[in-house]
Amino acid sequence: MSKILSVLFCAATLSSVYASALTDLIQKEVGENMSVIEENYLSQDKNIKFVTLKDNGSGYKVVVITNKQENFIIPVTAFFSGNEKDRDLVNGKLADVAIYNETFKSHAAVKAAINKIPKDYIIDIKGKGKKVFYIISDPQCPHCQVELDNINKRLEKGDVKMIPIGMLGDESAKKAAEIHKKMKNVKSDSEKISILKSIYSKAHEAPKDIDTKKVQEITRSLLGPDKVQGTPYILEEDK
Repeated sequence: MSKILSVLFCAATLSSVYASALTDLIQKEVGENMSVIEENYLSQDKNIKFVTLKDNGSGYKVVVITNKQENFIIPVTAFFSGNEKDRDLVNGKLADVAIYNETFKSHAAVKAAINKIPKDYIIDIKGKGKKVFYIISDPQCPHCQVELDNINKRLEKGDVKMIPIGMLGDESAKKAAEIHKKMKNVKSDSEKISILKSIYSKAHEAPKDIDTKKVQEITRSLLGPDKVQGTPYILEEDK
């Protein structure tokens, strides 16, 4: 077990909330200082739970499966189940961890760049939880379109701050500029989401004569070898 865990912990990424029997077991087996970020029981078997862990040394996170007693650990990289609720929940966590691990080392540089963006360019949508998600997104990016379709799941966990950019070319920049233009004076979160989904639609065509200068400047400020290299780029913080 220790060899499997060691390999996976080196390849994964995590963040700290509390210790448990699980983290004590990991400390004993492989000498890694881990913290539990989140845990959920499977709806089809209440004795089995999946847990998101963070390596306090490297910063990487990993998803594992264990039981109520937390006396075994199975690292998870893929999850198959006939239970749709469990399948969607676990695979959603795996996707979140994968995105986090790919981007967390650049978070400080990206956040510094975000802090320089005009406040009225960032689309602030209030959520229910204690997190804040900065989502740098391209309207033409298929993965960004899927992320937007699932925005309500993000809002269950916290606020969303959308930053549309023109990473994928002229049409992307025009759509991002159109979003910025239409968001002026919009107060309702539901209306903000409606505008985003309308313009992110594959069938939508942006105005041909819209000014994209600001979008291009913001896009350039966020991109780079040590910053954003792909979308959606999601930076997660606690409130």
